[in-house]
Amino acid sequence: MKLGCIGFGNMAQAIVKGLLKKELIQKEDLIVSTYSPDSLKKIEENWQISGTHVNQDVIDASDVILLAVKPHQMDNVLGRLSIPQDKLVLSVAAGYPSDRLKQFLSESQYLRTMPNLNAQVEESMTAIVENPSVSEENIKITQDIFNAVGETVIIPENQLNIFIGLAGSSPALVFLFIDTLARSAVRYGMKKDTAVKIAAQAVLGSGKTVKHASDSPQTLIDKVSSPGGITVEAILHLLQSDFSDSVIGAFDKMIEKDQAISGKQ
Repeated sequence: MKLGCIGFGNMAQAIVKGLLKKELIQKEDLIVSTYSPDSLKKIEENWQISGTHVNQDVIDASDVILLAVKPHQMDNVLGRLSIPQDKLVLSVAAGYPSDRLKQFLSESQYLRTMPNLNAQVEESMTAIVENPSVSEENIKITQDIFNAVGETVIIPENQLNIFIGLAGSSPALVFLFIDTLARSAVRYGMKKDTAVKIAAQAVLGSGKTVKHASDSPQTLIDKVSSPGGITVEAILHLLQSDFSDSVIGAFDKMIEKDQAISGKQ
């Protein structure tokens, strides 16, 4: 497989890094494009991969093209390209729906995808938007690419706003939770960096426990909460403080905002 990246920002770099680390692609099979001469020089020096200022060069040299430019740049970029039918095009542009992609591409040659920030540490949850016109082989290729930086799920496009709340924006909520736990520990005399490290590892481990356990999250809560113990005191306090309502309310706000933004496009 020869992979080309149109745009080489943080997300494209994370994906390429994951693919190289897992040896799913070789450097000689990569080409990226960027408008900035300084960026191109750094890419060639730091990554030892081919670079170009011409987006069409990426198309011509690649089997799979990763569209990693900002949504407001997509029309201009796609409008200037000639993309053969046998090329697979993967868009990571949030807010650029399939209806827009259809204006420039055959329905059988593109997939809309949405990785999240955690791709940088190979723990992304990436949504691949359903497209019945794309071959099973190309869907498998797409899954392999994004599984290199985490895990994937295939969902209908009308559930993408739900996915954004669950995986796209939720890292910020988790960061807030980690920071709040750490600050609570600082209040009692622990150093902030130590508290952050402990809280982050606790959240990381808890996530893995949920993924691999046969028990539901609620059952796991019960297992940690010994009768008359300190954990149940914390759980009851959060329940009395409308913790669940606050999380649900935050999720509702994300959905409402996404719908408002989508309505403007």
